[in-house]
Amino acid sequence: MSNGDSLKQRGTALENQFFADLDAKLLEELKAKVGAEQTSTEISRISGIKEPKVLEGILKLGVTAQSLAAMRVFPMVAVAWADGTVDESESSTIHSLAANHFLKGTSPASDLLKSWLETKPSSDLLAAWESYAKALVESLSAEEAEALRETIVSEIKTVASASGGLLGWASVSQGEHAVMNRIIAALTRA
Repeated sequence: MSNGDSLKQRGTALENQFFADLDAKLLEELKAKVGAEQTSTEISRISGIKEPKVLEGILKLGVTAQSLAAMRVFPMVAVAWADGTVDESESSTIHSLAANHFLKGTSPASDLLKSWLETKPSSDLLAAWESYAKALVESLSAEEAEALRETIVSEIKTVASASGGLLGWASVSQGEHAVMNRIIAALTRA
């Protein structure tokens, strides 16, 4: 099996796990909408990546807008839940960051994000995300992988520091540091 096929299979598995909680109607609506919008413009909007060569590389791998959207939002959710709760400032920060790229208005994807922020996702989801991220990063060129890593790491750091801590001290908890380190490791080429 080629690396591209493995990546597609992992992406499909990740998509299935992410969307398992949606009812059939929402899932079909989301798949139809995302399937119709899969272009480099859509990938750029979702990823935050603007470089045409990087976008072309991602599209050539067969990465879908749907799997990339799941990849983009989940690290922020994982960091927010790392200390056991998601506070209002973390939730607001995640919604703001997600709206910058792919979650605007009401949609099945925004409903899914709302659900994740209300109920902590399974720990298996982080492991599935890590597996997908590692495969994706290894499939991209060094430049493409670095651009994706920088974008996601910037966002998770923003979410981690959103709470502010006590009088500005300890704004990032140990749990958040641990989850951030896992995410960074998954996005770093071997």
